[in-house]
Amino acid sequence: MDADRQALREKLEGMLAERLQRGQALEKHLRGADGRNEADFADRVAYTEMDEVLTQLDDQARDEVQQIHAALQRVEDGSFDTCATCGEPIGTKRLLAMPFATQCVGCAS
Repeated sequence: MDADRQALREKLEGMLAERLQRGQALEKHLRGADGRNEADFADRVAYTEMDEVLTQLDDQARDEVQQIHAALQRVEDGSFDTCATCGEPIGTKRLLAMPFATQCVGCAS
């Protein structure tokens, strides 16, 4: 189980780094720090229209970061492979496919 735990930790840490990088890029864009304020008027209008979608993506990334942090905490305290609903094992295959899963397949259905 230690190998599974390490593999899960590494996968979660990779996901976390990717989500944080994406969030930083979205924040940079939404603040105009990516040079969009120097763009011509038509491009600025297009950027503004995209801001709503990008804000939703940023919110989603923040939510995923919280889920990943919670999953990493479960890895550290040893509860990562236990279903939060029924207490049965979640299963290695499910955790590797969906690393921040908190329920086994039966309870998640």
